[in-house]
Amino acid sequence: MTMTLSVVAVTHRTAPVTIRERLSLPVEQQCQWLQRWGNQVPEIVLLVTCHRTEVYWLDGEETAHRGVEWLAELGGLTVEELERWVLQRSGAEAVRHAFCVAAGLDSRVVGEPQILGQVRRARDLARAAGTLGPILDRLFSCSLATGRMVRVRAGWSTGKRSLARVAVREAARLCSDLQSARVLVLGAGETGRDVIAALCRCQPAVVWWTNRSPGRLAQIPSEEPVRIVDWSEWPRLVAEADVVFVATNAPEPIVRLEHVTRHARLPRLLVDLAVPRNVDPAISDVPGIRVVTIDDLPADPVPVAAWDGVAVEPYVERAVQRYLRWLEARSIAAEIRAAHETLQSMLERELEKVLRLALRDPARTGEVKRVAAASMARKTLFPLFRALESEPQRVALALRLLADD
Repeated sequence: MTMTLSVVAVTHRTAPVTIRERLSLPVEQQCQWLQRWGNQVPEIVLLVTCHRTEVYWLDGEETAHRGVEWLAELGGLTVEELERWVLQRSGAEAVRHAFCVAAGLDSRVVGEPQILGQVRRARDLARAAGTLGPILDRLFSCSLATGRMVRVRAGWSTGKRSLARVAVREAARLCSDLQSARVLVLGAGETGRDVIAALCRCQPAVVWWTNRSPGRLAQIPSEEPVRIVDWSEWPRLVAEADVVFVATNAPEPIVRLEHVTRHARLPRLLVDLAVPRNVDPAISDVPGIRVVTIDDLPADPVPVAAWDGVAVEPYVERAVQRYLRWLEARSIAAEIRAAHETLQSMLERELEKVLRLALRDPARTGEVKRVAAASMARKTLFPLFRALESEPQRVALALRLLADD
């Protein structure tokens, strides 16, 4: 049976954060869903980031609708509610999509480095869940290798391209004077650390940094304007801060309406970099406060980079074609193995007939051999030609191979 590689995706290009946050899952739940879906298909991988939720799987037929049903169930939505937000690809287009994602070409900030780690974790999680097979393992491994090479060759490996930098740049634009501002950062994950790094270059008056688990807070050199504070302090500091960046893994808003309405002084700007959102949307209605979500940030102003006059996309496309050739070779090898088993079984049956006839009448052994040989040739070539008659070039190749001694 021919296997088809498919992907369904809900991304920042296809759906707003209000939909994407419904499909965002903690790692433990991702593993549970993988094992549940893995009972239905040979291979499956789930990729979840703040910008995308994607399901890659292998099946015996093109069943893109199955992936939409999975995502709808995951997000507590009906298929009809979700369909308009879903990107569906199969075959070569699904492969191309995977490579573009890993290379950072489909990211909100083109070339951002976080996606590489997220793709790697998705592959490793599928392996741990027992749903990663050779086809998707090769797909993700090759796309990761291509993504790393693209970043090196295009100069994206310097760490200067990230959503956090865009967020800090936008905050500076909206506040007009970030250097004199007091800033509070909630969260010490990858995004939170990137925000701190970007803020240190801007040198605000003070930066308070906190995290629910204090052990995750990195050590900051004393000359930087960063003060580590206890998690219990942030509700008070919200009123003292001019700008608040929120980037935690909380599954629901942690900065709620009461946190900003209980104080006479209000922050001017709340930047919510989390999916699901960590800032209560109702705060947007409070006069004097501006809430910026991940979808409100400006599009990446930097075009897809090139090196030595050669654009990134052709390099990625060559990697895609290499994978597709490997996939075709693997498919042909499987067909050859199946044909070998069929032919061996058929030849064994014919040989049994020859032996029985020869034992009955030894004088006719030569004639029996000729009849048996003709029968075997006919039974071998007829199904082969029938299967390949729509592809003359393959028939010619098969004849040449059969003619070889």
